[in-house]
Amino acid sequence: MSRKLKILQLSPRFPFPMDDGGKIGIGNILIEFFRQGCEVSFFTFINEEVSGNSVEELKKYSNPLLLEHSTKNTIPRIIKSIFTNKSIYIQKHSERKVLRYFDEIIEKNDFDVIHTDHTAMAPIALYLKKMTHKPIGIRLHNIEFMIWKRYAEILPKNHPKRIYIQHQAELLKRFESRIYSEFDVCFPITEVDKKLALELSPDSKQVVSGPGIDDTFWVPDETVERNPNELIIATVFSWKHNLDGLLWFKKNVLPIVRKQNPNIKLSLIGKDIPDFLRNYESEGVNVIGYVDDVRPYLNKAGIYIVPLFVGSGIRIKIIEAMAMKLPVLATSIAAEGINAKAENGLIICNDANEFSENILQLSKNLNMIKDLGENARKFSLSNFSWKSNVIIMIENYKKLAKLI
Repeated sequence: MSRKLKILQLSPRFPFPMDDGGKIGIGNILIEFFRQGCEVSFFTFINEEVSGNSVEELKKYSNPLLLEHSTKNTIPRIIKSIFTNKSIYIQKHSERKVLRYFDEIIEKNDFDVIHTDHTAMAPIALYLKKMTHKPIGIRLHNIEFMIWKRYAEILPKNHPKRIYIQHQAELLKRFESRIYSEFDVCFPITEVDKKLALELSPDSKQVVSGPGIDDTFWVPDETVERNPNELIIATVFSWKHNLDGLLWFKKNVLPIVRKQNPNIKLSLIGKDIPDFLRNYESEGVNVIGYVDDVRPYLNKAGIYIVPLFVGSGIRIKIIEAMAMKLPVLATSIAAEGINAKAENGLIICNDANEFSENILQLSKNLNMIKDLGENARKFSLSNFSWKSNVIIMIENYKKLAKLI
């Protein structure tokens, strides 16, 4: 009988509570490592308030290695990135004190492999590989430079911020092109990202390992009647691009649909919703805020909305909404990596007219909402499994560690 695989997992974020897409991805990988019999030491930064309950949750699945370190984009860091001509995103996660922290960790702990979540943590993994000669892998939750590139493209031309963001995107692209091949294995989450990763780094080993969903948790309550007039967004509004997409939708779509159907409202769920949005209740904006469990709210809504114009990777929130039998209206960028069609309950809308027409059509037809919702759940559950996708990672890691 083979012994347990010992994994050092490097994460830029504390994973619990799993209340946004990024934390959902990292947290479920950790949980599935544990369920598959791996012994995990989990490193992350403490850069925001973390409850005692969240720490206890982390201890259920791992040996926590926690370092107090802020990863905010401060003015000094921005200035430093300009003068050093390096990516601020990479630099802020791997400053000298961070690398020094691992010198002691190496002496006290033994690992078979080092699993890296996000490109931000790549320099730490490369440092550890040099020090320990252990194999390293990286989970490409996003192709990071694409997020910065798409962000720059929506900013005004010749604006100083656009110039800075464009340059940062190029720096990230160069970094990703170089480091992918230095990892023993990379795990992009979609075939789209695999293709792009290989274009950046043809010599790298890219193995697709998609996201998943817990089908025992995301279960609709069939006794609750859906409201076809309720649109819903559940996300984290501190991420600028989520907020920008919402504001675009409020300005360009909501007035059109409410002119024809004044009963339509948009419910907002999530952390860090700006207070000023509460002023738009008369315009159909219903601010719910942060909730411990989004399922009851998803269960009674009629349509899930994802007006996102900047991003990369895959939106786990879409998969979850589909599992809750919600038809989803999303931009092409938001739906990237999810190979569902309109008949599967994922309808692509890239402008105000497309959003408006589909919302008005669905709001008049509860049976259509229900039919698309049934199809959406079937698609979500049949295509996304944490267990099967994390097994792909574990099998690759065991081979690299020579345990099989």
